[in-house]
Formats: sequence, C-alpha cells, structure tokens
Amino acid sequence: MKRIEVDVVPILEGTILDFETTHWDVKKGELITAGFLSNDGVVVLQRLGLIEDEFKKRVIEEIQTKRRPWYAFNKEFEEKFLPIMTDQELQKHERESAFGALLDEGLLDHYGLLCDPLFSEEVCRFWDAWKSTQDMVFVSKIVRHNYCCLAKEYYLKRKRMDKFNVSSIKSLPSSAQIEKRFIRKQLGLYVE
Repeated sequence: MKRIEVDVVPILEGTILDFETTHWDVKKGELITAGFLSNDGVVVLQRLGLIEDEFKKRVIEEIQTKRRPWYAFNKEFEEKFLPIMTDQELQKHERESAFGALLDEGLLDHYGLLCDPLFSEEVCRFWDAWKSTQDMVFVSKIVRHNYCCLAKEYYLKRKRMDKFNVSSIKSLPSSAQIEKRFIRKQLGLYVE
C-alpha cells in the first residue's frame, strides 16, 4: 500500500471521501483506492500488494482520523464497499451522474481545468495493466483520477451546500501538476 499526500489545502468543514474500485457492484469489484480531501490536504491510500481485507482495515483506520462531517457523491457506493456511514450526500438524486451535476451547477469549466486522465470505467483497465506489468505509471493515473474526483466533489459541496456562486469557488490545481509534483515522487517514479 502507498500513502500519497498532496499539499492542497482547501477551506473545508469536514472531509470529502472518494473510492476507486474495479467494479460498481461490490460482489464483483474490489476497493483499490481511497481518497480524502480536508483542511489537512489530500490523502490517497492506494492498494498495491495488500489483500483487499487488509486494505479495507487500513482505510477504516484512516477514515476514523478524519474530521466530520464526511461527504461523498453517491455515498451509498462508498458505504457498500466499507462499513461506514457518510454524513452528507452531494448527489441530488439517485440517478444523477457526477458529470450531470457539474453541468447543472455550472462547474464544468472548473472540472475541465483539472485535466482528469481517466473516466471512472477505465480505472479497472489501468488496475489490470498495473497488475500485469507492475508499471507504476498506471497507478499514478488512478491516483490522479481520484484527486480529480475529490476536487469535483469539493466544487459540488461549495456550490450545493455552502451556497457559493460559481465565480467564488476557487479552482484547485490541475491534476497534471499534482501528478508531477506529488503523486509520481511518492510512488517512486522518476520526475524531471
């Protein structure tokens, strides 16, 4: 397991949670990444050699250190993969997609500046590629994607719960910059 810390400190009450899995169905998928965004910055736990049950224990230990309230988009998803209760739902209704939420709230430009390297359905392909090659570049992209998910949920929280105008919501750094400055170094990849 790797613990990646990113020195991005938003103004935030509580903690935003986001998980990456190999399938949306808990019976078919595995938890591989758990990200947390709070006033302490970003922490991402990335499963590597650990078996899933051991990784889940580590994620629960980490969550228990995080300030409440805990927020998630489609919190039921996170709650299916871990026995936790998330405090606040960022999704307006069950069928709302994250992209649709960003579009409805006028936050697509904020999201676009993040430069997300993956779509959620591609995470499992990158995980499989890492397992077969051990090339940490694949893991780096999964962690970078998780950072983007945390950021878009932060934007939705600021707009929906904190009632900020879109123009008042400060953009977080691009994920390309975050990958280069923080993620790759902590994964042991060469950085120029």
